[in-house]
Amino acid sequence: MKITVLGNADSDQWFAHRLAARGFDVAPAAAPSPGQNIVAGLLADRIVVDTGPGSIDTRHQRAEHCRRTGWGYAEMAGPWQPLGQQFGFPLFVGADTDTRAALTPLFDALAPQAGAWLPCGPAASGRFAAQIFNALTMACALACQAGWSTPGQTLHTPDWGAFFLQQRTLADKLLALSQRYLALYPDDAATDDPWQQLAAFSQPPRQQPHFSASLARLIVLALTQSEAQQAILSKLMTGATG
Repeated sequence: MKITVLGNADSDQWFAHRLAARGFDVAPAAAPSPGQNIVAGLLADRIVVDTGPGSIDTRHQRAEHCRRTGWGYAEMAGPWQPLGQQFGFPLFVGADTDTRAALTPLFDALAPQAGAWLPCGPAASGRFAAQIFNALTMACALACQAGWSTPGQTLHTPDWGAFFLQQRTLADKLLALSQRYLALYPDDAATDDPWQQLAAFSQPPRQQPHFSASLARLIVLALTQSEAQQAILSKLMTGATG
């Protein structure tokens, strides 16, 4: 498999270094990328591997453009750092089944070990899953910060009103993103039964045909329970001020 580096993004240079160290034929691009507006990524033979920061809509459009012009398309997302060159990178992968199978040696080489990457579904699913996990990490960080005090100062009572407002704002963004993702990949066969949705998501990710869709449906299920959420919030606020 020949690997061509399409852009100048730091992460692509890190990927190239790790792949070359594992015996892949890696070279810089000598011609414009076949992908539409792809500024970061790799070309594995005739498959574009999009690693740029584009939205889920952008990645979905790029996949369609590549399909129409006869190129394969896959996309990766993750919180990449330079140390990944030595220890491997976290990878959220979006691609159709055949493309994912063809690129498995590449993903195995980039990941911390073979198979240690998440197949999320079709194009844009990797970006979606990465955004969701980033948002959940932020939610945890906000929860920690709510109780922090400056070293040396007296412990303070958290501003629960501000904290819950931050969490509500973040939840609204997660809900909108999940609904948008499901609009990109509607599934008439998907169940509306919450217990079946929970059962589907409880399966190991690699056994789910479309992990990101299952994740999106679970988020929509959780975040559309507005009355229950408001009751919980009101109770917490009453306790905090009582």
